[in-house]
Amino acid sequence: MLVPKSPEILTNIGGFLLTNTVLTALVVSVIIIIFVIIFSPRINEIPSKFQIFLEIIFNFTKEFISEQTDGDTRRVNIFFPWIMAFFLIILLNNLFEMIPFLGIVSLEIKNSAGVYVPLFRAANSDLNSTLALTFISVIVTQYLAFKELGFKGHMKRYFHWNKPINFIYGVFEIISEFTKVISLSFRLYGNIYAGDVIILLFLKLAGPYFAPLPFLAFEVLIDIIQAGIFAMLTLSFMSILTNKEEVI
Repeated sequence: MLVPKSPEILTNIGGFLLTNTVLTALVVSVIIIIFVIIFSPRINEIPSKFQIFLEIIFNFTKEFISEQTDGDTRRVNIFFPWIMAFFLIILLNNLFEMIPFLGIVSLEIKNSAGVYVPLFRAANSDLNSTLALTFISVIVTQYLAFKELGFKGHMKRYFHWNKPINFIYGVFEIISEFTKVISLSFRLYGNIYAGDVIILLFLKLAGPYFAPLPFLAFEVLIDIIQAGIFAMLTLSFMSILTNKEEVI
């Protein structure tokens, strides 16, 4: 199998199995933290070109969130950090293995079992990672809904006793919360895992140099799209569940 469905184990640290997907997630997290620590003090009233670039992205994202929340500035400010965090974490974890000589394309090491495996692999090609992200998305969405509508107000979405049709609607709402976990996690996992398989397949067939470049570029585009889809779906769920008008 070109790409095992499960991540490859690199080593065993005190009973903790360190996989190449976990290593990628850890390295990306450290990079993000270092970037924030270094860049935050450099934010100026007269912005640099890089700061202008970031502000354009942030303003575009806030405008998009505003459209989904009917211009509710308060909800925009609440949702924005979460949506940007999901997008950046997913995107960087996907793209990290595309860095030349680091990811599945090049760098391999001998693990504790004596088998050569990729040192880095896209964290989201591991179903455990996508499930964790989805659980966080659903839990945060529920928390924001309780905070926005109150316990009684939010529960009205799921438990209706005034009309039979509304009771049935509430049951489907409960089921939908469980299906979110399945749909979000498997969509992200399936697309990233399939991308790794395609890249390695063409590396085997066409060689490691110029032939795979179009597919690497296509995979980068897919990574961006998948990060955007996850973030937008999370935003949609947040917007719907915190909207008082949506409650029957």
